[in-house]
Amino acid sequence: MKVLLFDPGAGASGDMIMASLIDLGADQEAVCEAVESVGCRLEVTTQEKSHIMACRARVISDRRFHSLSEAVSILNSSSLQGKALKDALSALDILAEAEGRVHGVAKGQAHFHEIGALDALADIAGSCVARHSISVQRVLCRPVSVGGGYVSSAHGLLSVPGPAAMEILRSHEMPWKGGPVEEELLTPTGAALLAVLVDEFVPDFPLMRAERTGYGAGKRELVLPNVLRSIVAETIPACQGGEMHRAHGDQIVQLETNVDDVTGEVLGHLIEQLMQAGALDVSVVPALMKKGRAGSVIRAISRSEDMQHLSRVMIRETGSLGVRIFPSIHRLVAAREQRDVQVDISGRVYKARVKESRLDGELLGIKPEYEDCRKIACETGQPLRMVIKKVEEEGWRGAAL
Repeated sequence: MKVLLFDPGAGASGDMIMASLIDLGADQEAVCEAVESVGCRLEVTTQEKSHIMACRARVISDRRFHSLSEAVSILNSSSLQGKALKDALSALDILAEAEGRVHGVAKGQAHFHEIGALDALADIAGSCVARHSISVQRVLCRPVSVGGGYVSSAHGLLSVPGPAAMEILRSHEMPWKGGPVEEELLTPTGAALLAVLVDEFVPDFPLMRAERTGYGAGKRELVLPNVLRSIVAETIPACQGGEMHRAHGDQIVQLETNVDDVTGEVLGHLIEQLMQAGALDVSVVPALMKKGRAGSVIRAISRSEDMQHLSRVMIRETGSLGVRIFPSIHRLVAAREQRDVQVDISGRVYKARVKESRLDGELLGIKPEYEDCRKIACETGQPLRMVIKKVEEEGWRGAAL
């Protein structure tokens, strides 16, 4: 799959996002037209940032907008069309929502204290057009570095991230981290654009083969390169290369605790909580406890970095007095791939995902995605077990044996 990956190790702003995409190969003429259509001018140059040559996209304007309705009218009258216009309006709405929440008013009455300059609207318009001129299937982003220290705003001196940026990070559940410098690195416009343009935030670089790289320069001179890096790449399935469909091993941690006074409802809720918190798998095994009491053994496997948090979840949800931790357990994992299949039910074609598992190239099994099958069953009125069977049959029919 071809993806666009943002790497905001030095933060992100609207002009940095636009510039990195131009440097990556976005349609510069279309971007300039978009900026001009909202009443600004775009100056594109090349700058050196700590020995890295980067694109600088400088929007020139001295006008401001003062309300959401005014900004919406400007965008609707611009050259933006289709998905680019929809994303630009969404980013603007996110900014208004954040400003309104910070000031305790409805978004339509929000005053854009920190982001009301017309160049912010131009950054949004240009970035959205740039994104949709690059042909990729998915947009990924690593955690955003927000900087540190304090920022001067209409609210006075506040710690980084500023109030509007912080509200966007919170409301859109975007992963972020402080540092690496005592400067403000993430702007509200940058946060809003990432919230709209990014399909998935990833903790680190996925396995991929890079095709092109772009660098968007920020305004500041920092001790690190003040650039946003963007990458167009082809992701590589874990089974590709010399290890085609081979199993792989990793190190895991097993967590375990015994309980004898926890209801089935609580155990079911615990399983959901542990999986949402990062557990790789959870099981509950019936057991005969001391003094002949019926109880349960709760087991979870996790990555080592998650074991402390998951142990606390176990203790909090069950009232257990302790969790046994078995560190550094090696497991052999079959190679797994996900693909789409199409099934004909009552004369209508539906799409569902299946997971293939392989060991040393041999196909071990096909597992239909439960949520997809459940959705089809609800829409068609067919029994879930029949839908699962049809999806599995289609999965086997289309498998590369």
